[in-house]
Amino acid sequence: GIVTLLLTEKQISTLIEEARRKHPVEACGLLFGHITEREMFIKRIVPTGNLLESKIQNQPEEFVRHLFKAKGEGLRLIGFYHSHPADPAPSSIDLEYMKLWPQSVWLAVSSIDYSVAAYLVDDGKLVKIRIKTPNENVNHHCGETSSEEDGKRNLNALP
Repeated sequence: GIVTLLLTEKQISTLIEEARRKHPVEACGLLFGHITEREMFIKRIVPTGNLLESKIQNQPEEFVRHLFKAKGEGLRLIGFYHSHPADPAPSSIDLEYMKLWPQSVWLAVSSIDYSVAAYLVDDGKLVKIRIKTPNENVNHHCGETSSEEDGKRNLNALP
């Protein structure tokens, strides 16, 4: 089904500020929180070092350390975030990483207009996720999908 990612306005501002601060290097990090059947609640955003200056690559030791810390606090890895030097849609490189982490959220912030979008891979298809702040019904991404099928693209058909 369609999943909603819940972020506070402060969290969205943090992601945008991180993208601004790190530009032209892509900012990247981890998203931790709780998941229900239809909603993912982000409780912690953890910036991480970027091994590659032009593409996202989290530091492995840092990644594992944050995973264990979050687990000890009852949080789980929801997904990843990074900034994009273009619109926030997944690049071909992003899609390759996403296939390795199905069901994980991939949130991107555009370094151009600071728009935000989130996606995940579900059953081999790319799905755009609704982003909502707790007190609003406003989506923080371009082009809201009108139905579940409209929001999916077959990854095997992508280059």
